[in-house]
Amino acid sequence: MEIEDEVEEVPESIPEPQKPASRRAQQTSSTARQTSASLRRAGSVSDTERDPILRRKVGDLSKKLEAMTVRYENLKEAATSGKESNFDTLKRKTEQTIKGQDAVIKALKQQITEMQSRTAEITALRKDLAKAEKENARLAAENLKTSESLAAAHKEKETLSTKLAAARSTVQPEAKNVPGSAVKARSTGVVLPGQMEAAKKAQFQDQKVELYSDLTNLLVMGVKKNEEGDDVYDCIQTGRNGTLHFQLTVMTDGDSYQEHEFVYQPLLNEQRDRELIDLLPDYLTEEISFPRAQAPKFYTKVVDSMSKRFILEDD
Repeated sequence: MEIEDEVEEVPESIPEPQKPASRRAQQTSSTARQTSASLRRAGSVSDTERDPILRRKVGDLSKKLEAMTVRYENLKEAATSGKESNFDTLKRKTEQTIKGQDAVIKALKQQITEMQSRTAEITALRKDLAKAEKENARLAAENLKTSESLAAAHKEKETLSTKLAAARSTVQPEAKNVPGSAVKARSTGVVLPGQMEAAKKAQFQDQKVELYSDLTNLLVMGVKKNEEGDDVYDCIQTGRNGTLHFQLTVMTDGDSYQEHEFVYQPLLNEQRDRELIDLLPDYLTEEISFPRAQAPKFYTKVVDSMSKRFILEDD
């Protein structure tokens, strides 16, 4: 309201020049406009001077605006440069990853190729190994058969040698050549029936002993009496594991037949029968005695020890 009053009072203080009416009107309007603008500027200055708080606020807002503008420009520039740097970093990492993956793929392909070649070699080696194992098994079987045949031949040789020795011991000595003058003339007589019967009986006994020997591999080399009058049988038992030479003494001290006692005495040589001694049980390597009723059981143990196959383990 004060500004309007001042604007209205200004024309009254300025004297009007003596000019024509139209020119005067133009000058009056232009002067009024200039006066109004100057008054407005004066009024605004006076308002600002009268309100320092508003001026301070305007200054603060201007500073904040400038700071925000600078910050915006910095953020804009940082965002642009950050995007470019992040893109470059990501691009480098991607290229490095691709190179690493290509190297790994190449190495894996090479390993696969090597594994395929090795697999083919392993397959061929397995086939060769299977053939070698079959051949080894066949040779082992042949070796076992050969060893068994050799052992059987060796045992047969020992048995035949023992039988030959027994046969030689039973052959009567040949008659010495005697001069004809010393030989008395024999009268040709008739053979008595008792002698023929005794000869047949002796032959039958020999046949029984031979059959028993063939069935059991037991050779009875001879029978003799000891000092006490007991019968002593010289026996040889053959089998897979060798030849066992022993003596059986039948003691007839008892009253009845079942009370007779047998005495077993092995005739072993430590050097010759070393392997057999290792295979035999302890009770067959030393002297033992048992009743006649236990004789079949004793002979069964002897046959088992001589015929069963044993495997000796080295310590």
